[in-house]
Amino acid sequence: MPSDTATLERTETTSVNSAMDTLTAQWYNAVVTGLGLSADNFQLYQGPNSAMNTSQDMWNLFNAIPPKSINNYYNPAQLNNFSSSYNLVLGALKVSSDANFQNCMGDYFMQWKNYFKDNDPKTWDAEGVSSLFTSWAMRNAPGQAACVTGLTDVYINPINIAVNKFASAKGQFAWNKTVDKMKSALAGGAPKSFSLDSKTESSSVSHTWANGSTSFFFDIFSFGGGGGYDKLTTKTTSAGLNIDAKFGKVTTFTAGPLESNDPNNPILSEYSAWYESAALAKAYTTKDNTVWNNQSSTTWETAFGSSGFLQRSTSSMVVADGITIKMTSNASYSTSERTEITAAAKAGIWPFFSASGGGGSTTDVQFTDDGRFTATTEIEPGNPQILGILQSPLSTIFS
Repeated sequence: MPSDTATLERTETTSVNSAMDTLTAQWYNAVVTGLGLSADNFQLYQGPNSAMNTSQDMWNLFNAIPPKSINNYYNPAQLNNFSSSYNLVLGALKVSSDANFQNCMGDYFMQWKNYFKDNDPKTWDAEGVSSLFTSWAMRNAPGQAACVTGLTDVYINPINIAVNKFASAKGQFAWNKTVDKMKSALAGGAPKSFSLDSKTESSSVSHTWANGSTSFFFDIFSFGGGGGYDKLTTKTTSAGLNIDAKFGKVTTFTAGPLESNDPNNPILSEYSAWYESAALAKAYTTKDNTVWNNQSSTTWETAFGSSGFLQRSTSSMVVADGITIKMTSNASYSTSERTEITAAAKAGIWPFFSASGGGGSTTDVQFTDDGRFTATTEIEPGNPQILGILQSPLSTIFS
């Protein structure tokens, strides 16, 4: 039989999960209202470090497929990401045969194929590919220059274009905006502020795009929590919290998978375009085997259906800079509890868990004479933080 201690620990865990579920829902509603966002597409970002310092950091976030939840603990290594899911879909589609082109090229086919593997066309369409081929043929196989017709026929099909573009990326997946663009947009953002009273703020999130689903529980005092902190969290949430949030700059920043090469951008010029929206649109809007290979284990239903792995994508992120979060508890704490809370603050206090925050972040805890605390987290300007993302269902993108 389970011990009384084990039963008590399970009860405390259930209690703190319920308390944090409620507080997360209240924070979600306060952020949506205070920042002028929409519950139809917003998802809270949560994690140990919400700073984006490089373009690759930012692209990893855009690459992540959001779960159906009002909040998500972001993991850059998550298996369900847009690029890999897109690749699975491409692998299940029918490409146009290049048999006529191969027959026309004869012995020169492999020479062209090897050249094409290492040299991207300026544009991934019939015009761009035929221009690259004609230039190559004039130098290496002038007798085969007329074979361009067979090659062009293949590149009228967006699925063929998509497959070749994806292969050309060699596993390096960029989006069409860099972190410098995000910082520039944030510099022109607007100041925002709002308050939350846990005694009066609504915890109903059934009206949201996620139909009230939450995906991760946190502890107020440290990421991961623990028995002692669970007790403190339950005590704190039961007594009530007031949160004042001030943001010097807030912006909603949109980016998409790199669809066209950008030779003039010093960062993006190092990456090949890998995405073809026309191919994904064709896959999404056509369910039959004129597009889908019925021998593949990936089908329209497994990709886009009610339990599909590619139902939505991250289209934008909500970014803030110059942040002050002041959290005041109505509970009264003992001397030992104050020591625990002060120690926990070094690791960060919900909703910003990381004390480092990518730099420039501090959390200070002050207690009144009667034992109540005020925890103030400040993140200096110049250290952008992700507050959340906007998800876009494929049903709206390709409707």
